[in-house]
Amino acid sequence: MKKGRGGQSRMKRHLRGPRGFLYAMLGFYVLVVGGFGTFATITDYNETLDNSEKLTRDYVRLLEEHTKRTLDSADLLVLRLMDRIAVQGRLPMLAEHETERRVMSSMANASPQTETLFLVDPTGHVMLASRPLPQQVLDVTDRDFFPVLKQGHETLFIGRVARDPFTNNFTFPVARRIIDSQGRFLGIAVASISNIYFKEFYHNLAVGSTPALGVYKLDGSILIREPIFKDDDVINRNMATNPIYVKYLPISPIGTYRGKSAYDGVQRVVSYRKVETPPLLVWMSIAENDALAEWYWRAMRNAAIGVLTILLMTGLSWMVLRAIRQEETARDDLERANDSLRRSNADLEQFAYIASHDLQEPLRQIGSYVQLLERRYKDKLDSDANTFIAYTVDGVKRLQGLIHELLAYSSVGTRRSPFVETDLTEQARKAALTLSGDIKQSGAEVLIETLPTLTVDASQIEAVFQQLIANGLRFQKVGAVPHLRIWAEERPEDWIISVKDDGIGIDPQYFDRIFLIFKRLHSRTEYPGDGIGLALCQRVIERHGGRIWVESDIGQGAIFRFSLPKIIHQPTQAGIP
Repeated sequence: MKKGRGGQSRMKRHLRGPRGFLYAMLGFYVLVVGGFGTFATITDYNETLDNSEKLTRDYVRLLEEHTKRTLDSADLLVLRLMDRIAVQGRLPMLAEHETERRVMSSMANASPQTETLFLVDPTGHVMLASRPLPQQVLDVTDRDFFPVLKQGHETLFIGRVARDPFTNNFTFPVARRIIDSQGRFLGIAVASISNIYFKEFYHNLAVGSTPALGVYKLDGSILIREPIFKDDDVINRNMATNPIYVKYLPISPIGTYRGKSAYDGVQRVVSYRKVETPPLLVWMSIAENDALAEWYWRAMRNAAIGVLTILLMTGLSWMVLRAIRQEETARDDLERANDSLRRSNADLEQFAYIASHDLQEPLRQIGSYVQLLERRYKDKLDSDANTFIAYTVDGVKRLQGLIHELLAYSSVGTRRSPFVETDLTEQARKAALTLSGDIKQSGAEVLIETLPTLTVDASQIEAVFQQLIANGLRFQKVGAVPHLRIWAEERPEDWIISVKDDGIGIDPQYFDRIFLIFKRLHSRTEYPGDGIGLALCQRVIERHGGRIWVESDIGQGAIFRFSLPKIIHQPTQAGIP
């Protein structure tokens, strides 16, 4: 039990923090990708089928118009032939057959949908055609159009499909009865329309590999059917039991549905339209597999992308988890090192402060006794002794200055004041006032423009201004009158404070060196100083979260710039500068 509870506790700790968030994010990503992918795929599926329905509706309207124009053209050809006979008031005589055949051939050739144009006499024999007649007599009394038209059908009649007696192609007749002025039956004018004409229309459709179309009579007999699997299907097959006739046509003369074809067993999207004049049914269909072909590709592509992104996300998560483990290990090591470093820094700074403070007392005693020795025995010793005493006094003074500077440098980290809202203009003026003796002696001009108010350690910022102004006064050519300018520039996140002088300038190769402690570019005889001032400035500015740098060239003066964030967070841990 204890082991089980320990395992649960470790699991809970394992799921907290970045790991738990990462696991939750990965699970959420999988749910989002899977859910959105499924939703998008289903939506795309429905939209694709809806678009295929719209496409079939458009194509069936096109087929309807194509069929009507084809029938109208054939009927017009029949009417023109009837008009020629009506002018003569009789059927052509035998002597006129050749002339009339050439005329009928010309008329048929000008009508691309017409296979053959021919005349049938009252007995049912083909007496004249646009093509040469065969030797045997052509009898059409068994064709459905002959008895109907002979018995008095007055309008256009569309017959069933049969093989054309002249070309043996599948055709259906468009026929009208011919009567004379007294209403006597003279015969029948017939134009046969080839199935091949509609096949060309079928093959021009860009609706997949297995589209299908048809033009049927309302009794279910086939006029046009593409594709045809068996040649005799269009003659012997009747579609009156097809779902279009049985299920859908009684409900609406125009419609679209999805179902399995009774002819080829293919699942299809079917659109149909009932034509009133002439009474026909036209339909158009697309196989669902063709309609969904692009959808299948998109679905597979999206699924592959989803799986790849999930695998990629999983891989990245594993890398992040690994990095988290490494970071936790490194953070623990760093925390231990930081603790040790903080203790070391605190001890070192405390030691530097104590050492600097405690060294001043014996140094003052050495200086006092050397100066006393100088006053009492100055005239009693030789010149070498006097020189040695002078060197000793000068060395003590220099050592006192170095200890004072080192004490100031160490106090940046150990003897800090709290950050308060401070007018930097006032601090710059205080610094200039402290150096007023040097300014007056050199005749310098110090221009202080309006500076911002920020939350800083006022005394330390004043020390920075004092050091930079002092440098501008010190590093001048002999006899030159210094001109200094202090101004500020605002940026989105911080302020840039600039102190410009017109002194001797700095070679760019020494820009980094001047901020190192006790590093000097000139001898003390040329320009006095201990080489710690700029290092102190850098430490103060870095404590405030900014940085300090210089822009200069030899003989062109120098511009010292330092940045101060608009929002400065004061360090809270003691001993950290």
